[in-house]
Amino acid sequence: MSNKEKIESIILQYPICEYYFGTEKELIFSDKVWYICEQDCERYGHSWACPPYCGQIEELMRKCREYSSFCLFSTVTETENAWDKKANLKVKRYHEEITKKIRDELKNELPDFYCLSTGCTECEECACPDEPCRHPEGRLSSLESHGILVMQTVEETGLTFNYGGDTIVYFSMILFNDRTSDETGNGRNFAG
Repeated sequence: MSNKEKIESIILQYPICEYYFGTEKELIFSDKVWYICEQDCERYGHSWACPPYCGQIEELMRKCREYSSFCLFSTVTETENAWDKKANLKVKRYHEEITKKIRDELKNELPDFYCLSTGCTECEECACPDEPCRHPEGRLSSLESHGILVMQTVEETGLTFNYGGDTIVYFSMILFNDRTSDETGNGRNFAG
């Protein structure tokens, strides 16, 4: 069984909406992503999983490029008000829990992979920057922290990022090497 098949068999056990297998060449990177984080995200400078404390952008992009393949997947959740920060955080935690469960199962199946998501939700308030991370083994870094332009990558893969109304979509990514990486079988898939 290929690594792709192992990943697919695991993610389909969870309530994900869509998924896409691709090659590293399809990922869209920019070292300018951190500028967007700094301007638009309240987690900038306040999370060990996010810029600027997550590492050096060049090293993080290089780490992603060490893997030949990726699986990008989404969860979709309806809320009463998609503009409510508390509702978004609750949905984000739900997405992160699913991602962590998938990551934990993959540890038994794959010798080497790397998992990215929306950023850590382990603690109500991160200890960053005053104290070390309290849960480094559970922490998931964001796709953006590794220089990945998420929306552009999602658009290129054909996955849906907007379902309208009070629907929230979050994405996670599993980077991996597969002995059949040249035959990744790209294409959008629906989990349901």
